[in-house]
Amino acid sequence: MKRFALCLALLVLTAATPREATVHLLQGARHFREGRFANALVEFKVARRLGSGGEADWYIAASLVKLDRAEEALEAFAVARREAPEAGDALLDYYQALACYEARLYLCADGLLEAVGEASGPRISAQARKLREDVSALFRTPPSPASIDWYHARAAQSRSAGRPVLAARYLEEAVRLAGRREDAYRLAEARAGLVSLSEREGPVVGGGAP
Repeated sequence: MKRFALCLALLVLTAATPREATVHLLQGARHFREGRFANALVEFKVARRLGSGGEADWYIAASLVKLDRAEEALEAFAVARREAPEAGDALLDYYQALACYEARLYLCADGLLEAVGEASGPRISAQARKLREDVSALFRTPPSPASIDWYHARAAQSRSAGRPVLAARYLEEAVRLAGRREDAYRLAEARAGLVSLSEREGPVVGGGAP
């Protein structure tokens, strides 16, 4: 039954959506359900251009996750949370957690997976618990300075590439990791970087994990 969740969510969300956009949303949901994720992505992007509002952004992001384009998915999820926060649900939070996990944002993923809980149904809940166990295993000891340095480097690279949302996500992870060390390694630097991003980019850097 859970494989139909995306389609059912769309049926609820499209009541106030222009008819042309609705057609493409539903076509995208069919492609997604049947595993044609590249086709689904195209349909969802068309739906957005036709006036679906921020609803389509959630499904664009989920499609990008399925296409192993985790960083692009994180950017799309940030847009979705800003444009249509009411359209999210536990299943879509699960997809965002997968994007975080694949981008090595493990504590971001863990926070989202905790929020998913049992609301996503038994199969997804079981997968979420397994991922949380995997994350827990990664942090049986405090993170090393070298690992935190990696997140700072990725944030700097993302910022230089004009991708402030990604820069923010990596700095947020650096903050979480620093909090797991007694010396709070580079914590102040990570926080200052986030403030700088917010001052320069504004709300574009919002939309991270709850």
